[in-house]
Amino acid sequence: MKISSTVSRPVGAITELGAGLGAASATAFGAAAVGLCGMAAGFAVCVGGSNAWIFLFLALKPLIDLTWRWKFFQFSEQAVNLQALAGIAVLGLNAVAVLKNAAWRRLPKRVMIMLAFASLSVIFSPSSWGFNELVRLLAGTTFFYSAGPLLAEPRQFDRFAKVFLCAMTLRVILSYFQWAGILPYDYWDWLNGQSVGRASGTYPTPLSMSFFLYYAFPIGLAIATGKNQSTWARRGAIIFLLLASGALAVGNHRTSYIIVALQMITWLAITCGRKAVLAFLAVLALAVILSLSWVETLSSPIERALSGQDNLENGELFRGRGFQWLLFLNSYASSGPFHWVFGNGGSIIAGYDPEDTDVDSVEPHNDYIRILHAYGLVGLFLYLSTLAMFLRKTIRMLRAANEFSRMLARIMLLALIAIFIQSMMMEPMRFPTAVWYLFAIGAALFCVKTDQAENQGLTA
Repeated sequence: MKISSTVSRPVGAITELGAGLGAASATAFGAAAVGLCGMAAGFAVCVGGSNAWIFLFLALKPLIDLTWRWKFFQFSEQAVNLQALAGIAVLGLNAVAVLKNAAWRRLPKRVMIMLAFASLSVIFSPSSWGFNELVRLLAGTTFFYSAGPLLAEPRQFDRFAKVFLCAMTLRVILSYFQWAGILPYDYWDWLNGQSVGRASGTYPTPLSMSFFLYYAFPIGLAIATGKNQSTWARRGAIIFLLLASGALAVGNHRTSYIIVALQMITWLAITCGRKAVLAFLAVLALAVILSLSWVETLSSPIERALSGQDNLENGELFRGRGFQWLLFLNSYASSGPFHWVFGNGGSIIAGYDPEDTDVDSVEPHNDYIRILHAYGLVGLFLYLSTLAMFLRKTIRMLRAANEFSRMLARIMLLALIAIFIQSMMMEPMRFPTAVWYLFAIGAALFCVKTDQAENQGLTA
């Protein structure tokens, strides 16, 4: 006994030291990324017309978000860290870009109208929480009026895609380190009556990782199947996709499994045909059979909902999400005609303590309900019409004459699939990652030259 206890103390100390060094190293990578983006931003301000800051912020955001642990101070409900400061910097730089460049005037004004109305809702019903949400929304959506020309240029998009996947590779590896016990889990959940760690790539939640993967998988597929890509680039993308699939699996996020599977099926159906889809489904079925007990645990909430064991009345539908939906819909319905139209300025229910652990009064777990509650019927209509605008443009570009336009449309289609589905269970427009890339790539759809030469840049 003495020998084992003596041995266990050094082993435990070594494990803790390794975890500390791992977390510190990850944060240092993030700090370096922030510094690099900051220098690019300073250069852009000093030398007008530079879009290097857009490239770096978008490509290195997976690393920037590693700094979420570095909290300097608390401002209202927002912990101010390097991640938050990067978001504020992006908002300011996007505003400067819009003021200095008139090119944005050729883009659809619907996004700007949506932002103006959201701002109006917060002015009519001011709250610190509502202001917090609005700043997050503005920081990402304003990329629609700045990032388009950069990402619409094939060679620039190719560079962005490869740097982004390299940055994501680090996050994927960190997820494996968590799964292997080298790094501690940052998120724990209650599954099957026991506490279970969920790999998140050292992000605070697995969902934070999933939002990146919703864009990384389509971009990886574009490079892996790119006709003009080098052999090394294609092989590297394939390796990334395989590693990312494993990282997704150990994250234990049900909705992410469904979304990424649908993304893969959609891409294969468009580019390879029915045989490729059937082959993928066969591999997927084999994976399910080999991990049946695990799948049963993950599918339990759906089975309980279909059987009637979990419902709105007992508050257990979809692990409590049904109760949250009912809570926020009731809050919206009881707010009166003015707020039905203009919203309540934020997704927080009046009369509840945000610190109350029994009732989550700040998170409806459904983005459509959240936007309805915060920005009213008009705000929800503007948001849905913006997504519909993206979808219409995407479908038209799937039939474009050149490969780059079609590739860009395929990436956007897969991103929209993710946003539409994830919005039923969480709030993508509340997370900077989901917003930044959706509106940046969406802008590229409207800026790309559909008659570009076939041999330029990233083609699939």
